This record gives sequence, C-alpha cells and structure tokens, in this order.
Amino acid sequence: MVTEKHYWKCIYTWIKYLNYHVVHKNQDTNEVWLANQRQRSVVIFKYGANSTQEVRFDKSRILENQSNITGLLGFEPKYYELLIFTDKTFTDENLNEHHPINLKIKIIREENHIERMLPNVFIKQFYKRNTKHTKSYYKQRALNTNPIEKHMLKFSPVTYSLIFINVIIWLSMVLFLNRFSDLKLLDLGGLVHFNVVHGEWYRLVTSIFLHYNFEHILMNMLSLFIFGKIVESIVGHWRMLVIYLVAGLFGNFASLSFNTDTVSVGASGAIFGLIGAIFTFMYIGHQYNRKLIGQLLIVLIIMIGLSLFMQNINIVAHIGGFIGGLLITLMGYYFKVNKTYFWIILIIILILFLAAQVRIFTIKEDNIYNSIITKEMKNGHYDDAKDMVQHTINKSYADDETYYLNGLIKTTQDSKAEGIASWERGLRLFPDSGILNYQLAIANRSLDNSDKAKKYIKNALKADPNNRDYINLNKELSDSSDSEN
Repeated sequence: MVTEKHYWKCIYTWIKYLNYHVVHKNQDTNEVWLANQRQRSVVIFKYGANSTQEVRFDKSRILENQSNITGLLGFEPKYYELLIFTDKTFTDENLNEHHPINLKIKIIREENHIERMLPNVFIKQFYKRNTKHTKSYYKQRALNTNPIEKHMLKFSPVTYSLIFINVIIWLSMVLFLNRFSDLKLLDLGGLVHFNVVHGEWYRLVTSIFLHYNFEHILMNMLSLFIFGKIVESIVGHWRMLVIYLVAGLFGNFASLSFNTDTVSVGASGAIFGLIGAIFTFMYIGHQYNRKLIGQLLIVLIIMIGLSLFMQNINIVAHIGGFIGGLLITLMGYYFKVNKTYFWIILIIILILFLAAQVRIFTIKEDNIYNSIITKEMKNGHYDDAKDMVQHTINKSYADDETYYLNGLIKTTQDSKAEGIASWERGLRLFPDSGILNYQLAIANRSLDNSDKAKKYIKNALKADPNNRDYINLNKELSDSSDSEN
C-alpha cells in the first residue's frame, strides 16, 4: 500500500536524481507537475484516484490543453508520464496514448511498483536507502523555492567525482611524500612555464588536480561542491565537466603568459570558471534575483578573503579561468540560439588562445629547475638539491647554471676538488659559459694557480664583457701578477 510519504519521496527522487523541477502544483499539492527541459518530458504526480473515469478525465485535461502547457513550460513536451498513487482498485488497462502525444499512465498501489519504474539500479539503491525521513522532509525539499538550495538538492555525480579524484590524489601525496615542496609538485605534474614550452603539455591538465596543502584543497573542494553542483544542475553533467576543464585550461594559459619562475597547482582557475558560468546563466536568463546574487557574492567574498591568507595564490589563473568559463558558456548557449554570436565568441576564444601562445613562447624563460635547486640550497636541503640536479641532468634540462650549482653543492657536501670537477664537466658541455669560467677562475685563484685563473676569467669576459664581477676579478688577477713582477 502506498502512502503520502511514498508520493512525496517519489517527487523528491525525480527532482534530486533525474534532474526534474517543479513547474506546477495545485492548491492541495495532491497534483504536482515536474519537467525536464533537456529531455523535453513532463511527469505528473497525482495522489488519489477513485475510478477509471477519473483517470480518463485527467488524461483529457492533458490532451486538450497542449498549447497552454507549452506556454507554461516554455518548450513543447515530447513525452508525458502520469503517475497516480492510489489504494483503490479499478481497471487501469488501455489508458496510454501515442497520438497526438506520447502519454503513459501508471497506477501505483504498492511500493514495489515504484521501484520498477526507477530507471537504473543506482537510483533504486538511493531510493531504498532513504527510508528514515518523514513525509514533511521530502515535501519541504521538493517544493523549496530558494534558487541556491534547489540546485544544491540535485544529485551531481560529476562534481562528486571531481572532488573524489582531487582528495584521493592529495591523500596519496600525503602518504607517499615527506613534504609538499616545489620539487615534488614539479615531478608530479605541476604547471611550469619552462616545462610546457619544452613540450610537456600534459601539465596543463595534471596541475588542476594537485594542491599545496590542507587549507588549499579544503577551500577549493568546498568551492567546487557549491559552484559545481549549481552549474551541473543547470547545464547537466557532461556540460559542467566541459566548462570546468576549459576554464582550467584558460586559467593555466593565463598563468603561463605571466608566471615564468613558479610552480602553479590547484583547481582554483577551473572553479572561477564555474563562477563565470553562473553569472553568464543569470545574464542569459535575465534572472537577477537579489537573494541569489547576494548568496553568490557572500561565497565569493569568503573565497577571496580566505585566499589572502594563503601562500602561492595565482590571481592571474583565477581571472583567466573566470573569463574561460564565461566565454565557453556563452558559446554553448549561442550555438543553439544565434549562430552569428556563436562564431564571434569562437573567434574571440581563438584570438585569446593564439595571443597566449605567442606570449608564452616569446617571453624569456627561466629554468625552473635551477630556481628550485637554489631555493632548496638556501633552505639547507642540500640532499634534495642534489637529487634535483641529477633529475635535471636526466631530463636533459641542465644548463651551465645547473653545473655551477652542482659544483657549489659538491663543494659544501664533499670537497672543493669535487666542486671543481663538476664545474669542469659543465664547461666541457658549455664552453662559452661565463658563470662556469668565472667560478673556475675563483677556484684556481684560491689554489694559487694564477695562470689557469687568468685563462678562465678571460673566457668569462669574452662571454659577457660588461659583467662587473668578471671585470673586477680580471683586474685583481692582473694587479696581482704585476705586483709579483
């Protein structure tokens, strides 16, 4: 036997898991209409029917008021379903219609009838699991008119999956890494200008799923939970994923265009793209609900406020992600309603993309590996710096500065002879290096080998005649030689 609780639980299930929303209800709420615009379908829930004649009357109301229904919904339905909850026994055969509309009528007298209607095993499990709540609980949530809470009610598998992936990756990093250093984040796929221009494009995606610390991932996942659910409720699962990834890429391209000496990670750019999409939805739908805008602004202000107390925040990526989310959402909308605007926005996206590529590949690149090695040395982490040198050499990213730093590490940890040997190896690979010739000149001067020191400093001056350090050392060596004579 079905009860009013079953009636409201069904309505709640259709809204939460099947992406329907309430479009009409009568005064007693024993008849509630739900619609799904993307599927162009309508499901009508009715509690109570005493006879076949009453059901046929309900059916005729639907058939005879097609124009009014289309006007109410804003689209022409292709499919109707009338679900009648009743404990009365009457003939319910041959009630379906196939012309002029597709209308199915189902009489629900037992709870197992409901489970048979549910589209897949997952939703059946969700339906059977939620048994502790009261009729009022389901009714209140089904009829909730708060714009934010309506979207937050919806089941959002893509948002949940993205959060799950991010958290699993972060927990794996906690378990297997001693600390979240730039070196570790670089190895795992952090976004770095130097690596991307050398062909490691995968970092544009992998960096979106990496985070610095607990505060970083906590803020991002809370934001993703809120804004991801709203966008997924409005546009659907796969469209939300497209907006998220495209916005993340936009944010990363913006970051690469301006940041050349940092490791950038995090989902913030993609999340700001979701925020851009939400503001686009309000613009498209002319839904300037004060309460909605107020709630969104409060969340946005909290996000920005918290970010001020966090390190390594990439504001450029946030702005790029916001613009990316806004543009891709507009492009998707105008693809259906105005092809001219669609092509204009597509051209704008392509221009921004090409401009970013020109900027990325023309600005002076910094060898991030050398920067990290230097940072590790300043922090006293010489073993990590040594590992980073070897890693840099193995990846064929080593330059003369790498060998210079390696010589300093070996001098500190091993001996001056080991340091000199490293500088000499580097000089064989980079014979025109000013910094290696200069360092060998200093080393040989300390060993009282003035002839070698003079040879190296002359080579250093050939590489960079205006370097003041090279000029001063050459003068010192010359003066010393003159005084000995």
